[in-house]
Amino acid sequence: MTASGSPLANRLRTLRRHHFPQALTQRQLSQALGLSGALISSWESGAAVPPELLLRSYALFFCSDRSVRGDVVRLLPDDELTTEEQLARETLFQELRGLRQFVPDETDGPEPAGRTGALGCRFLHFPDGQPVTVLCTPLTRRQLGYSEEAAQAGDLLPVVQYMTNQNHPNFIRNLANADVDALIELVGHVRAENPATEISWLTYDRISSADQLTGHLVLLGGVDEHLGAPPAGGSYVLEVLRSRIGSPVRMRWDDDGLEFDGEVQLLLDRDGVPTSDPQDAVQFEAFRPVWVRGSDDPRGRALYRATPQLTSDIAVVQRGPNPFNPGVGVTWFGGMFSRGTYGAVRAFTDPRFRLRNMQWLESNLDPEDFWMLLRVPVVAGTTLTPDLARASTRLRTS
Repeated sequence: MTASGSPLANRLRTLRRHHFPQALTQRQLSQALGLSGALISSWESGAAVPPELLLRSYALFFCSDRSVRGDVVRLLPDDELTTEEQLARETLFQELRGLRQFVPDETDGPEPAGRTGALGCRFLHFPDGQPVTVLCTPLTRRQLGYSEEAAQAGDLLPVVQYMTNQNHPNFIRNLANADVDALIELVGHVRAENPATEISWLTYDRISSADQLTGHLVLLGGVDEHLGAPPAGGSYVLEVLRSRIGSPVRMRWDDDGLEFDGEVQLLLDRDGVPTSDPQDAVQFEAFRPVWVRGSDDPRGRALYRATPQLTSDIAVVQRGPNPFNPGVGVTWFGGMFSRGTYGAVRAFTDPRFRLRNMQWLESNLDPEDFWMLLRVPVVAGTTLTPDLARASTRLRTS
């Protein structure tokens, strides 16, 4: 039997067309469930399989005639269901769940159904339905050109006021986010892969409680650098997170006073083996970004508008258990600069590379517990997506 004729796909089509007195369109059903019409279509055709969490939404919608009133469709709140409707919801959910269990044996192709997200990849698919929180790097006061004296005197540029004055009519919270390009790329992809999952984001300086971090965590930017000097309110939470993510990678800036001057260090023990325990680390390997060569600064770099021109950044991708909830994970996409962070994210969101990169990861590392250092090319001002299958991309891996 083909996937298009699977019992689950047939049942989902039958529910939409015949459960209520008047057939629903895929668009109406998608509006009620808060999903895209393309997803509904893929499930009814058997091209994809809905996760259990969304089968619960199906059961909730079809358990009551009150879900449809004329052209108005909606999901009823649980506390509005009658006893009979609650029983109908549970009965239908168990039926759909049972049908779903048979789909993997009937679906063509090497991948078991239900393991991938809506876009067909697994790395940023979270099938347990737990919320996803993205922690972002805040711009520093120096980067913003901000001082309290200038703020009080009204001497800040308008865009800096939009970033720093939360009472400003044009306040834009994410203008002060150093990795906003990576954040937009990541949030769009996670929402597409996990349509029913709650996703939120905040900068490291806004963490105040471990309760904010008990779902899946995604860390953007130079995590250890920013966790090294946490704000007073969230210092304990940030210190715990930094000490327990267990990374052998750290980012360090040189003390020579030159801007854009630093390296990524891989901590090694006495035997030259990578270690995440600072007490065991007696040496390190250093990896530095590559710049256009020139004679404009003491580092032998060419400057354009007073800044060196990057040709490749160093990035880290790491995944492991969440120290505040071991049942979910922490994923780190970091770079020496925003270019590296963006490239690390794109490795698993770019439609041209994400499946290829996921296949390499699954064939060579444990996708749920690993780290890797990558070189992210920058060509003509454009950040290129790293290809993990190319040996020159991978600097070191766990």
